[in-house]
Amino acid sequence: MTKIRITVFDDKEGYCRILGHHLRFSYCRSCQEGMPCFKILDCWFEKIDVQKFIEENYSAEEIERFLQTPKPKMQTLMTLIQRAQERMQRD
Repeated sequence: MTKIRITVFDDKEGYCRILGHHLRFSYCRSCQEGMPCFKILDCWFEKIDVQKFIEENYSAEEIERFLQTPKPKMQTLMTLIQRAQERMQRD
């Protein structure tokens, strides 16, 4: 069985449902701190065997981590503000 190289689809272009324009696969497979976008399966399943690509290039733990839906921006912002306030109270 031949493993799919991680860079084999990098030059293919597809529409990003999050950003609203076309991007190369290389961006989609590395946009979350070097890990794929959580929507990679949704956006690429019609163009490539993205499921096989993911299974052959990432561990089960990595897949679980990057396929989680990100927290809403407001929730992330509130968490950051709360942490900053706690640090200020300690200092």
